[in-house]
Amino acid sequence: MGTWILGALVGAFGGALAGALLGFGESILVTWASGAADEYWLFLFGVVYYGLFGALFGLGAALLWQIVRGGRATSFELAQLGAGLGFLPLGLFVTRYHVNKRIFKEQLDFASGSGIVTHLLILAGVVVAALIIVGLVRFLYRRIGWAGNLIGYAFAAGLAVLIGLTFGSGEAEGPDRDAATAGKSRPNIIIIVADTLRADVVDDRAKQSPDGGFSQLKVDGVTFDWAHAQASWTRPSVASILTSQYPSSHGTVHKMDFMSDRVLTLAEALRDAGYWTAGVTTNINVAPIFNLSQGFREFKYLEPSFYFGATDSAAKLVIYKTLRTLRERFFADRVYYEHFYQDAAVVNDYIRNFVASNPPEPFFLFVHYMDPHDPYFEVPYNGRGVARVTNPSPDPSRIAELRSLYLQGVRYLDDNLGLFLDQLREAGLYDRSLIAFTSDHGEEFYEHDGWWHGTSLYDEQLHVPLVIKLPRGEQAGLVRRDVVRSIDIGPTVFAAAGVRAPASFQGIDIFDGRVEEPVIAEEDLEGNRIFSIRDGRWKLIKANVGNPRGLAPIELYDIESDPGESKNLADSNAAKVKELTEKLRSMLPPGTVD
Repeated sequence: MGTWILGALVGAFGGALAGALLGFGESILVTWASGAADEYWLFLFGVVYYGLFGALFGLGAALLWQIVRGGRATSFELAQLGAGLGFLPLGLFVTRYHVNKRIFKEQLDFASGSGIVTHLLILAGVVVAALIIVGLVRFLYRRIGWAGNLIGYAFAAGLAVLIGLTFGSGEAEGPDRDAATAGKSRPNIIIIVADTLRADVVDDRAKQSPDGGFSQLKVDGVTFDWAHAQASWTRPSVASILTSQYPSSHGTVHKMDFMSDRVLTLAEALRDAGYWTAGVTTNINVAPIFNLSQGFREFKYLEPSFYFGATDSAAKLVIYKTLRTLRERFFADRVYYEHFYQDAAVVNDYIRNFVASNPPEPFFLFVHYMDPHDPYFEVPYNGRGVARVTNPSPDPSRIAELRSLYLQGVRYLDDNLGLFLDQLREAGLYDRSLIAFTSDHGEEFYEHDGWWHGTSLYDEQLHVPLVIKLPRGEQAGLVRRDVVRSIDIGPTVFAAAGVRAPASFQGIDIFDGRVEEPVIAEEDLEGNRIFSIRDGRWKLIKANVGNPRGLAPIELYDIESDPGESKNLADSNAAKVKELTEKLRSMLPPGTVD
């Protein structure tokens, strides 16, 4: 029995070392392929959790081999077997995930010819890596004995701790607040983005609550009834707001993309113009690791309470994503916001501290609320909520239930937005600040047989609120009904503040004119590659054939007579489809649209 126990432990130690090496490898990949992070504890998380699962696989392999060998297997055999079979399943899973996400942009089809070849290459590569690890285990065993794997794992864990300590723990030093140089004659600029907020619910809520934040901004500002986002999920859409560029221009399109340093942001341009730049977000897609924080002298990511002892950087590892999904889907009977994001009240706490600190003026403040993004919660919070991760495709009978929960989040946001505006008034900043309020995208409630966001470009996804309050109440209460875009926010606030807009901006100053060119949007998420163009009364949507969402390859709508986009006119209007397709291609980089 002692031999069996020792053999099982030796196999587990081999699997633990193999898992630790896989964790190190993925951590290096994630670090290399991401923007700069505030901390690098992903290395330790990868070593611990991949090591744990590798140990379990190695233990199982060792026990089975002992049975096959009738208890006569040597520890030398079991150390190698544990390492090889501890690595193989994890290595295949992680490698396929990254190949699908980074190379195939989530469109790797196993059944296709290229898919079969790709999977064979993945298998071959992982087998080679496993053999190399087995060779390392052989080396350690011959020089140190059966404890070599355990010593190797301890070394990997120690190195991971050293990396985490050396490169920060997530707590950055306070900013060195040199005085802004633009002069206080220029207004402060505040851009507020509310995540997943449909334009129609803002209008309804403003009518119901005249004291709420929505209504206050509409009374004091200029409302643009037909503002459109350039994407229907957060990272490309917020990147378009912060760069005044279409997604295909700024390049932050896919889940693995981060903002390139070559792209000029609003924060960089305003910083160079003498503004103090600060930002706060609680959406991981806008976290510093994706580099949307470039140009901000101080930027705060209010991260959620991660599970399993993870940190922001560790949340990018496949092992964390998988464990989190399993926990939420099968082991969580209660849902709380802090495990997904920090809510509007927490964001307001940060803003209160920022305002109380007397920041240099003029300043540019970017505020990104996560509410009313899913999970949709009952408010006041009681643990009841509905999350996309556990309900990817709700039954259509739940439309009223989910929309009701979503509206509770909208009301909560509206109340807290009002409190934020009160903070500005108390500090004497409201009247002399330019405030732009918008959303990154909307939300679906089965209007087109779908839920959530990011997989279509219908107007429930793209029609977003936009209110711009000018300093000293100029043009207060004005309502504009012409179509504008998220990329127009930057040039508009720049012009109102007397700052020259960079040549790279693709939007216009909408106080100086109207958008004359067609309005376009782009999406490439979860295998759905979609483009839309709206020109006058017509809107064309093009989707890749065989997309997972099940969208028709070509859809054409007369928005004036059919604002709900319910009647596809593509088959009877071939000339209009061709005309809009050519316009779409002319507005995007060559080769972007098939």
